[in-house]
Amino acid sequence: MAEFPQSGSILSLIPQLGLSTRIVIKVGSTAVGAVQELTINQQRDIIRHEEIGTDGVVDSHPRKAAQVSITINRLVFDQLRLPEAFGRGFINLQAQRLPFDVQVIDRFAGTNDLAAVHTYHNCWFGRYTQPYRADNYIISETADITCEYATAMQNGRSVPTGGLRGIPVEFDSIERSTDLHGRRGRLDSSGFRTVGSRTF
Repeated sequence: MAEFPQSGSILSLIPQLGLSTRIVIKVGSTAVGAVQELTINQQRDIIRHEEIGTDGVVDSHPRKAAQVSITINRLVFDQLRLPEAFGRGFINLQAQRLPFDVQVIDRFAGTNDLAAVHTYHNCWFGRYTQPYRADNYIISETADITCEYATAMQNGRSVPTGGLRGIPVEFDSIERSTDLHGRRGRLDSSGFRTVGSRTF
């Protein structure tokens, strides 16, 4: 196998691209079919502390928790409306009482055993649109879903491994733990742990 001289990327006859055909979307044990588009949105506001007189930035840090959401577009297929396809027992959003988890299984490594599993926890429908158009008979529905937090793992371990190139990734135990298990508050990222009413 050859390598690109500037970046070290591997050049071979085997496709190295991440392809959408290797993606499975699941809610619980049910695969969601007829999905036309799935967009994962993760956003965190960063505040910068600037100094008067020097036009410099003294420090910067996140100002609040990361916001995780999903936007999905799906054909009305298999006689299933979009909430039904997600295993929900309702059609109208006002009926939702319980959150759900969405799994995006990425088999980019080629086998199910090595698939990267991205889980979006405690999801709620925030917007659900059902357009009917005169110029297109096919009904396609869209929903915006808000999630509490996201986790990712590959074969029970953290997903970042450096890829085929073996790029050395920075290791931080808190970052790895948060990626695998999520962040649930109570100063967990600072090393505090709560058992019952005791924090230590």
